Formats: sequence, C-alpha cells, structure tokens
Amino acid sequence: MKYLINMIGKNRPQNKRAVKVNIITALLILQTLDILGQSKSQNELSNPRVIVQANEMGNAFLKEDYKTFAKYTYPAMLNSMGGESRMATALANNANSMKMQGMIFDNITFDKPSKIIKNDNELQCTLQQHTTIKLPSGRAVATSTLIAISKDGGKNWLFVDTSGKDAATMKKALPNLSAYIIIPPQQKPVFYKF
Repeated sequence: MKYLINMIGKNRPQNKRAVKVNIITALLILQTLDILGQSKSQNELSNPRVIVQANEMGNAFLKEDYKTFAKYTYPAMLNSMGGESRMATALANNANSMKMQGMIFDNITFDKPSKIIKNDNELQCTLQQHTTIKLPSGRAVATSTLIAISKDGGKNWLFVDTSGKDAATMKKALPNLSAYIIIPPQQKPVFYKF
C-alpha cells in the first residue's frame, strides 16, 4: 500500500489523462492484491489442520489413549457423557468388552474434509471417518460422518460423531450448527471375510 502511495506521489503527472491512468493502475494493483489475499485465506481453509488433528484423535483411540481422544471431543458432547474421565472409562470398558468377543479396532482413516463454513465465530465442516474392526472371521469397515468445529480460526478442531443421528438431532445438540452442514445418511458397515 505504501509502495502505491509513493508511486503515485513521485510520478505526479502533468495532465488529467495521466492522472486517470495512474489511478486506474493503482486500483488494478489493489484489486489484484485483494484477490491474492482472498485466495490465500481460501487456500488456508481448503487445506486445514482439521485432517491432522482428526488423525491425532484417531491414533489416540487406536492406542487406547482415551483421555487424549476425549480432548478432541466437542464440549457439549463430552458433557453429555459425564465429562472427560467418564467418557474415557466408558470407551475403555467398551473396548475391553469387544476384545473379549474377539473384536479389535484396527485402523481409522479420514476422507478430505468438506468445504469449511464460517458460522458466527466458528469454522465448521464434515469429514468421513472409516473405522476398521478385526473380527474373528474377517474385518468390518464402518463409515461415519464427523462434524469438525473450530472456535479459533482453524488452529484447533473438536469433533462430533453423527452416527445414528440426523441433521435435525445434531442441530438440537449443536444450536450454532450451520444450515449448510450436510450430514449424509449413515452407511451400513462393510464386512470382509478371511
């Protein structure tokens, strides 16, 4: 901006036509800088930390580090489960029960996030989570949709699993959820036999 002001100030034209050319040139440069700034912020939103933090959450779950896993859970959902320690205990109990039946969580992957939407002071998007479970006779892959929410401009993300819930139910649980967030119908698990 200072460069443009200096450029116009040093090159004071003598006629009105030259003044118009300098003003048009300055406006074009400003418009180009604005477009570049917008594309940078859009690029930052299309390549967010959400996938990195989703993977950290998934890895914590696979390592049975449920306290770390709970830190990635959206507070309203965490509170509905009785807080961090109760959630961690419930998850550990479920995992132990599954192990006794010969089922083990084997892998968790995430698809690319949807378009990130700014809603009030939050960034919101969805991403598909694929959880592979080893069974005594094969594997099952369960796909669910996560809602990811950031209240600090995309630096930190918290997640809500929508399994078994439709958009209306999620809107009640998350009143600030954007109407543009799409929650696809839940898919049935896919089974692979050995």
